[in-house]
Amino acid sequence: MINNLEFLIEIVHDAYLYSKTYLDNPSIISSVEKDIKTELDYNLNKFITERLSYSGLDIISEEAENNNLDTLKEKVWIIDPLDGTFNLSIKFPYSSISVALFDKSEPIIGVIKDIINGVTYSSEIGKGAWKMGKEIHVSQTKQINSAVLATGFPSGGNFDSNDMLKFVECVQKFKKIRAIGSASQMLAYVAEGVFDVYYEKDIYIWDVAAGLSLVREAGGEILVKSCDGSFKCEVLASNKLLFSEAKKILIYG
Repeated sequence: MINNLEFLIEIVHDAYLYSKTYLDNPSIISSVEKDIKTELDYNLNKFITERLSYSGLDIISEEAENNNLDTLKEKVWIIDPLDGTFNLSIKFPYSSISVALFDKSEPIIGVIKDIINGVTYSSEIGKGAWKMGKEIHVSQTKQINSAVLATGFPSGGNFDSNDMLKFVECVQKFKKIRAIGSASQMLAYVAEGVFDVYYEKDIYIWDVAAGLSLVREAGGEILVKSCDGSFKCEVLASNKLLFSEAKKILIYG
């Protein structure tokens, strides 16, 4: 069956094997403001989309020029062929391939492959989430002042001074803050209980799609708020014990 989890894991693993030839030199093509693109971004995108095309479903990808927002209302693949491009370019070891299947804006399956360590995270609606085939679960942290918040500053984000000051006030309520430059991996760490909460504003849906599936199927809760009719979103994901308070602080605080 083409649209199942095993099919997706196989595609992502093959893409990972292909990516290994670029790990020492991802071949930077462009560097504009806070964003960079590499030959590996484009080649992985081509590799993955060609394989997924046999499913007959629409595809949304970071590297595509013709993404259609309306396809989020249907069954659609969502791809970030290389999440953490800049990390890879400076040999900071947090870069992943991230692919998810959504149906009417709901995550159905997701796969994240850490291309540095070869670790595979996977999830399927109603069936759970796994790291290298072993089931994983979100943390049991109950108090915000004991929680680790994973966050970041997306390259397409708006960093108005007033907004930044307000954000700093909010995050100070958490015990620790971590930002590693890869939304997919931060969400994977929430799913396996390493981090407790993930939050980013103005993050693209392809950065978080697979990770959202992981967190929910690992027993967590997720919230995605669409931003201005674009692919940018405001995203919160955490264990269920922290979710309400985290939402109050980070989204409505």
